[in-house]
Amino acid sequence: MAFPSGNWRHTSRQRLVAGLTFDQMFTFQTLARAGSFRAAAAELALTQPAVSQRIRHLERLLGCTLLERRQGSRSELTAVGRELLAFAEEVLTRTDRFHHRLERMKDLPEDSTVTVVSDSDHIKHLLVGAVMAMKETAPSVRVVIKHEPSRQACTQALSEGRADLGICRYPAPSEFPALGTIEERMYLYARSEDRIHTLPQADRIAYLARAEFATFADGMRSRELVERWAEKVSVSLHVVLESRGLEAMRTYVTRGLALAVLPEFCVREDLRAGLLKAVAAPGLPLLRGAVILSPPDREVPQAARVFLGMLPAKVESSLSPSPRSTAPVLV
Repeated sequence: MAFPSGNWRHTSRQRLVAGLTFDQMFTFQTLARAGSFRAAAAELALTQPAVSQRIRHLERLLGCTLLERRQGSRSELTAVGRELLAFAEEVLTRTDRFHHRLERMKDLPEDSTVTVVSDSDHIKHLLVGAVMAMKETAPSVRVVIKHEPSRQACTQALSEGRADLGICRYPAPSEFPALGTIEERMYLYARSEDRIHTLPQADRIAYLARAEFATFADGMRSRELVERWAEKVSVSLHVVLESRGLEAMRTYVTRGLALAVLPEFCVREDLRAGLLKAVAAPGLPLLRGAVILSPPDREVPQAARVFLGMLPAKVESSLSPSPRSTAPVLV
């Protein structure tokens, strides 16, 4: 543990470090949320005197009053109490993150390898971040990413034991165990100075009917989603670019050559830089998704389980250190 420069071994600080516990902070956090000693005692499965004793110990340790105790009404935090609550919440949140990372690293084989195959642009926009997080959390694990040309190539690699995880577009092949889903929201984007942003909502459909679009290649499921949206809002797409990759479409939009319906994650930096803006239009956002697959008849290796926790995905709860919500049905 790194301490600040200077004489950190001050008597009151030593006393605080030696006397303050996670249990006390959790008790105080629960009391602040519950609003009364009785409610906090019930939540913590303790007696009311036990909760009172812990709070008195904290006040003696800090040399300050933490609560304005009011008979029969909600106890109010003092200024010091609010400061302690903020500190406790920060420490306990970091403790939870440490615990989850520790659980992921338990029994992790040294010098192991995780091989991931993908048939989409997830490599640049999502997998790179997950690999960076993996290097920080589990540096002994080597992650190998392979970009396959199709979903069939991904599933073949899984079947032949050449990959531990596969990330493929829907629909998921029934013979491969689905470990989780990656949900993507797609919005209509245009350059920030595009005239469509200044138009009233009622005039935007007419503008879109004349606009040029960059979109997905014919036959792709994402192209079908965009075409269904256009039909629903009575817009005929004037397509000037068809692409199987997001980067070509993104380039057309950022250069002002076309509008495009794109996943939010692939234009995040352009939005931050103010280069692009989402266009408010009926029927948006669209949802598309990918499924995370594992080889059939093979247990998911621990290193692959750890990598799953790094992905921005809804992971099946038995494989994730921290429970996640059930994956939605994506269109």
